[in-house]
Amino acid sequence: MKTCIVRRGLPRIDAVPKVTGEARYTVDLKMPGMLIGKILRSPHPHARIRSIDVSAARELEGVLAVITAEDVPGTLFAFMQVMADKHILCTDKVRYVGDEVAAVAAVDDDTAEKAIGLIEVDYELLPPVLSVEDALKPDAPLVHEDKDSNLGFEVERLFGDPDKALAEADYVVEGTYVTHDLAHTCLEVSNCVVKWDKKDRVTVWTNTQAPHTQRQEVARLLGIPRANVRVISSYMGGGFGSKLVTDMKAPIAAVLSRITGRPVRIVNTRSEEFTTAKTRYPYTIHLKTGANKDGRIVVRDMTVIGDNGAYHDKGPATINFSAMMFGTLYNVPNIRAVGKLIYTNRQMGTAFRGFGNPQMAFATESQLDELAEKMGMDPLELRLRNANHAMETTSCGAEVCGCAMTECMEIAAERIGWKQKRNGANGTVLRGVGLANMVHTGGGGRFYGYNSTEAFIKLSDDGTVTLITSALDMGQGAHTAMAQIAAEELGVRLSDVIVLSNDTDLTPYDLGAWGSRATFMNGNAVFEAAREARLALIEAAAEMLEVPAADILVEEGQISVKGSDEKHAIAEIVDHSVNEHGWTISGTGRFVDKLPEGYTIKSAFAKNIPCFSFGTQAVEVEIDAETGQVHVLKVIAAHETGTTINQVMAEGQIEGSVVQGIGFALMERLISEEGRIVNDRFLDYKIPNIGDIPEIEAVCVESEGTKGPLGAKGIGEPGLVPTAPAIANAIYDAIGVRFHELPITREEVVKALREKRE
Repeated sequence: MKTCIVRRGLPRIDAVPKVTGEARYTVDLKMPGMLIGKILRSPHPHARIRSIDVSAARELEGVLAVITAEDVPGTLFAFMQVMADKHILCTDKVRYVGDEVAAVAAVDDDTAEKAIGLIEVDYELLPPVLSVEDALKPDAPLVHEDKDSNLGFEVERLFGDPDKALAEADYVVEGTYVTHDLAHTCLEVSNCVVKWDKKDRVTVWTNTQAPHTQRQEVARLLGIPRANVRVISSYMGGGFGSKLVTDMKAPIAAVLSRITGRPVRIVNTRSEEFTTAKTRYPYTIHLKTGANKDGRIVVRDMTVIGDNGAYHDKGPATINFSAMMFGTLYNVPNIRAVGKLIYTNRQMGTAFRGFGNPQMAFATESQLDELAEKMGMDPLELRLRNANHAMETTSCGAEVCGCAMTECMEIAAERIGWKQKRNGANGTVLRGVGLANMVHTGGGGRFYGYNSTEAFIKLSDDGTVTLITSALDMGQGAHTAMAQIAAEELGVRLSDVIVLSNDTDLTPYDLGAWGSRATFMNGNAVFEAAREARLALIEAAAEMLEVPAADILVEEGQISVKGSDEKHAIAEIVDHSVNEHGWTISGTGRFVDKLPEGYTIKSAFAKNIPCFSFGTQAVEVEIDAETGQVHVLKVIAAHETGTTINQVMAEGQIEGSVVQGIGFALMERLISEEGRIVNDRFLDYKIPNIGDIPEIEAVCVESEGTKGPLGAKGIGEPGLVPTAPAIANAIYDAIGVRFHELPITREEVVKALREKRE
């Protein structure tokens, strides 16, 4: 019998240090002799650098180093190195407001800031391209002059015959949908402390989501062996994708540290966080959907034009992933997904919770309601007729294992009061209900050709269980989930488990925290390590108690023998094994998830995903006709979780995702004037506050058939995906106006209502 640790809402193991202030973040790190680094950033969106004069800055008392492109490696960098286009410090020209030009290291913040102000840069202003439309013009200035055009990346995924299907479909709808760039708004800004020691080794303390891949990236940027780089990740105040790919702070701080022989800290200001920490990619989506009279969706045709910003980051991966989800939801037989990323002289994008899927879902799930209206069909019924099912393989190669999509729809619709409230059932009050579906990865992806990780467990002679895992906790509770999985399989108490996971010198190689992969991937490795340690523990207990191993029971941190009331603490067994025989008790777990043999993108595009999560959100809104204010009254978020490891944490992840989705739908957008972000602080950049948060009912819908640990799926990202289209569909139900652009602001609602009356 095992301890019942999972499926319970147990407190997080890091709760006490966080609420008491004992938790230490990178910004709290203090080291002897530490210097403050500052970066001089471009004030122009597009300009040639004629000259840089740093002499005055170098002469300032308290300044120990000033660097320009001449002082750093000339490495070109991108997340996908074949697309490398970014220098550590700009060499010949700047490409967006915020581009890194020079840097200083000084004894304190004020001196560093003053030194930055003393650097004189002579710029030759160049005409910028500040929109995708301008960038695509035949005579547009080139963001990168070594390229033939501003088209940075293009891809097409084709399954079936979309042109033939569109021509033959009984109903076809088409439209264009627009989303804009959003800030991640992590409470902890991006920062790092870097020390280059006398052994020629670089240690980077930072709030990264992917310590091992960041270690590779820093080594690549600096042109040094990976063995000479160590990354230590502290507590994190949020990531949401913004801290997946290294930015230039770490290599800049490393060079400054090497020159000065002292550790260097660089911390974004809040303004820099908004203007340089990368954004959600803005998408313009041209979409067509076709269906037959029986309600079967037979074709989808999508072209995504993405604003890449000035440099490559996660853009190609993001467009590919959203195309996978586009081809998987509803298993449509004829699919075309075209993606284009366009260079502009704007802040570059990166990964953001949902990884392109929220933008795509806004288009597809909004258009599905438009299709249902054209067909004279209830939008819920249309979705039910096209629902995905367990054990199916879609036309684009997605292998669906466990699937509770129908159950999610039925639960969300019933609890929102779909039949009672839809289509003007509220009389003169401007209220409406809407819903939207989603599919997302529940276990990362095999985008590297594999998806793998390891974990180690050792039992001490005091009964403590030490778990060494690469699962990175950025606030989502990954460490607690790993501890619960280990405790469940080992038969110990959660309080007996200590989690170590923050140091690349300590932890096994791992791809990082992204794509809701931690519970699925790291959890599988932890489960296997715990199973191996459990078997070793049972063997040790059997030897000590002189009974067959099959008679040993482990529960609540105690060992007993079948048929006996006598109990022994695990510490007693381990102590005997270690100190009497020298037999240590430990376990190693490895989970390697490789691409299927014979895989090709053309035949099985979405086989890259090992596990899919489905979900439905139903929303009720009320609209003030005079002010245009959209009040989200209630959200039912029914999401498939496989086996729910921690009920409270899963609900918290869903609720947080919904709130972030409300911001995406109704209020968040970075505003730029002549390439400069003007709402670069929380006073001007609106995110949902407590007054904007509606009643949220998070429903964890369990399903079978998942290969995750104990049957679990990831839940960190999916909850954001369907929120915006569900809100847009509810607004249409309330006022009869369809919005094709996010955010749906009060001004836009008032304008639409006025035009409707006229």
